[in-house]
Amino acid sequence: MAISHKAYPPPQPARREASNARKLHGQILQGMGQVMGLVASNRPLPVQQVNRVVEDLVDSVLRSPDAFAWLARVRDKDEHTYSHSVRASIWAVLFGRHIGLGRRELLQLGVATLLKDVGKLAIPAEVLQMKQRDPRSELEYRKFVLHSANMLAADVQMDPQVINIVRCHRERHDGSGYPKGLRGDKIPVLARMCGIVTFYDEATNPRGVSEPIAPSRAVAGLYDLRGIAYQEQLVVEFIQAIGLYPTGTQVELSNGEVGVVVEQTYDRRLRPKVMIVLDENKRQLNKPRLLDLAETEDRAKKLIERGKMRAQAQVSILRDIEPGAYPQVDTAAVRDTYLFKGNGQLSRLISRLAK
Repeated sequence: MAISHKAYPPPQPARREASNARKLHGQILQGMGQVMGLVASNRPLPVQQVNRVVEDLVDSVLRSPDAFAWLARVRDKDEHTYSHSVRASIWAVLFGRHIGLGRRELLQLGVATLLKDVGKLAIPAEVLQMKQRDPRSELEYRKFVLHSANMLAADVQMDPQVINIVRCHRERHDGSGYPKGLRGDKIPVLARMCGIVTFYDEATNPRGVSEPIAPSRAVAGLYDLRGIAYQEQLVVEFIQAIGLYPTGTQVELSNGEVGVVVEQTYDRRLRPKVMIVLDENKRQLNKPRLLDLAETEDRAKKLIERGKMRAQAQVSILRDIEPGAYPQVDTAAVRDTYLFKGNGQLSRLISRLAK
């Protein structure tokens, strides 16, 4: 497939798109609640409504991927069982933007990823909730893919390409997937992408775990499956799309300080903007401070060239941190402070960090 990293203009600052993204995110969650209710009662899906809200999602992500990346990464207390599909849809559109998909394909991918799990309502709850399924239960679980495709196909307004993505999103590059055991190029490209974002979100948000896990673990697992379960080129492109340290990730810097990634630097993914909240001794700062690692690197290079700084003194990200490792770090509060600057947010953040 043809990949273009310059298909869209450089992203706008996340703060500019934040309010619109938050409002739209709420509408998507509410809409998915309505969709699941309609499916459960065997009533028609609101196809036009779903298309409209995903169109808005696509437009928002095209303007500023980071605003929605925040909403996919940070799990609020009003978590819903169907929010996996919402998060995966956000990752899918971010992924599609990165590789230059056209707007129609972005819409198809976003709608398919949002609706891919509706068929799980036809699967017994005890099967869905099993941590370890025996072979018979696994076969029963796998039926959800065809249930989903059939439910969507029952509506004449549904785009056939959306149905095809849903039908094939659990197929695997080496033929080990289901329902048909398709392999390689037999799997539609958008279905391959849907499979990748599904794996990533399920890996970062395991069932029954209260906090997302560190992205590096999910990325490592995905990278190990390149050329096996997932097409290698697409795996590499997805990792580049979200960055090694996706927006919302807690990180430790080389100087020992701890912060939260608040925005990507799209031409230098290893140098994002970080809100520092703990000092090198892991004590709370009186006032969190914003550190732009790309700007910091540029300044450091000039000082090193002049002999006024040692290369070892450059500050960089050492590692990402499992959410919950430092309970005093409130990622949601950092998000709100950064995206919705002012209105007393900073003082509230400091207050919440001090608890």
